Amino acid sequence: MKLLLLVFSVTLATLIGLVSQTSRVISPMADCRVMVDDIAGSYEGDCHKEKAHGYGKAIGKDTYEGEFKKGYPHGQGTYTWISGDYYEGTFVKGKKEGEGKMVYASVNADSVLTGYWEDDRFQQEEKSSSE
Repeated sequence: MKLLLLVFSVTLATLIGLVSQTSRVISPMADCRVMVDDIAGSYEGDCHKEKAHGYGKAIGKDTYEGEFKKGYPHGQGTYTWISGDYYEGTFVKGKKEGEGKMVYASVNADSVLTGYWEDDRFQQEEKSSSE
């Protein structure tokens, strides 16, 4: 009887330990935050220290899919506004930064602005290889 009780106790302790480890892995994903209000809502993707970090997709009023760092779009990604306009390119701490393409959706024809961005502002058109 003592042996049976010992085996049961060890098995129960092992199961409790596994459940505890699993909840530590799953819990941060459920609590993963996106730091930009317009895309905060639902998030699916990589997480670190309870913030979106790595590759993911965030959907709020607008949508962003791409790389995140510390909860912000950071690296390569595509940000799509509710209007249908979208930016595809590089982000730094949630702002357009570096090379990218902004597409303004229109019923008649889309307008495309391709070039370099700095601090969320368009700076210059992309240079062609012939220049």
